[in-house]
Amino acid sequence: MASALVTGNVTLITVVVAINQVILSQELESPGALRDEIERTAEYRQTALNQEMIPTHPSDFLYQLLQQTRQHALSLEDFLPKTTDEVSDPLLTDLPSHCKQVSDQMESTSDDLSAVIVPILGITYSDYIHDCHLLQAKFDEDDHERLHMTLDRLTSDLENIDVARQYFTTTFMKEELATLSQSLLYIGIFAISVPIALLVQLTTYTGSSPPTSELFLLSVLTVVFGLLPLAVLIAFVLRIATVAQEIAAITPFTS
Repeated sequence: MASALVTGNVTLITVVVAINQVILSQELESPGALRDEIERTAEYRQTALNQEMIPTHPSDFLYQLLQQTRQHALSLEDFLPKTTDEVSDPLLTDLPSHCKQVSDQMESTSDDLSAVIVPILGITYSDYIHDCHLLQAKFDEDDHERLHMTLDRLTSDLENIDVARQYFTTTFMKEELATLSQSLLYIGIFAISVPIALLVQLTTYTGSSPPTSELFLLSVLTVVFGLLPLAVLIAFVLRIATVAQEIAAITPFTS
């Protein structure tokens, strides 16, 4: 058992850390590419929010974007004719309620990036965008210019929320992969050292009977620390896979 755990953990830790480093190394870019990415990100932040001071923290930025989306959704009722049927109900009721609920969570959220993306996972913003397009097709632009203008702004807000969700989630996954490599390396020291200590204890003992107390303690520690890397790997993989499943498709498509 000790030999199998040593061999298995050495292989597991080496392979997983190597794969993670290859994935993370793909993010290394030249100064020109980094400058272009910074400029595009800054341009996105500036166009997403119609205000002078743009928040830099993810939770603050997303909070302001949700508040802006909610205001545009609530203003739709002022420009909709009285004869509008149920096609606008999700935009008039569900969307403002969702924005308010998530905004309330953002006010009390922690600095952890996972606390920012979890409230907006699983929300199909493409359905709301589809409803906006249905309303635009239902009413003539010349007769309802302000309605079309508000729907365009609301559509842009929803797209920007989806972009922010994808961007923050990608950053979160990079952090998780880096943390996984670091955790496996730290845990691997004990996961490999303890079984080796058990092997040394068994091979160097010269008495007529095994040292029961020492052998029992080392055996328990060998099982605990030997299986810990696998447990950590499974936990991280399930965490990352669950998040990735929720953002498998980006607007205008749904998964």
